[in-house]
Amino acid sequence: YQRRVRGVSFDLNCNVVWKIPERVVAKSETDCVKSAHQGYRWHKLPVSVITLEDPIIISPTMKCQLAMEIMNKRNVDQLPVVDQDGSILGAVTLHNMMRKVTSGKANALDPVSKIMYNQFQKVSTDTPLSTVSKMLDHDHFVIVTKGWQYYTETGDEIDREIVFGILSRIDVVDYIMNRAPDLLKSNGDISKSNGDISKSNGDISKSNGDIVN
Repeated sequence: YQRRVRGVSFDLNCNVVWKIPERVVAKSETDCVKSAHQGYRWHKLPVSVITLEDPIIISPTMKCQLAMEIMNKRNVDQLPVVDQDGSILGAVTLHNMMRKVTSGKANALDPVSKIMYNQFQKVSTDTPLSTVSKMLDHDHFVIVTKGWQYYTETGDEIDREIVFGILSRIDVVDYIMNRAPDLLKSNGDISKSNGDISKSNGDISKSNGDIVN
């Protein structure tokens, strides 16, 4: 792992000012995510096994300045954008905001709708991690949603969805490498490992016998 600085804010004249909130990230997140192969046990696990932070949702009319302040304060890199009707419009990312502002294509007083990603992929909490890992080969994040039913006053049922969280490459890598390291092994490797342990136990028993004699 390596440590890198993140964060950017604006001064009163809308000039970019750098800050230094630290965050530990994988040395190569993309390479780690690309290790998703069918031989590994974790690939069938659902998204729900990963503990996601409660999403911080913002309005599309929020100014970039305020969105950046929220990112710095809450130490997050992505903010889902949802309108007043509850429709998911996209997400604002730190990377895209920096790119737009430093290139002069946006400023601190622009609404986040000007810099948000409006093309994104959605998954549910039941989506297998193998599917998510393939999506993250090309995308920096996916939006995790949960469905619910809304009934009107006349009893009509309308399907709705809410943002459950944002899942990024580092979230998947962290779970596989730190939360459940045994799941990195394939079934064959685990069986072989168990066999070696049994053999080792046998050697220990033999050694104990020699000591008793």
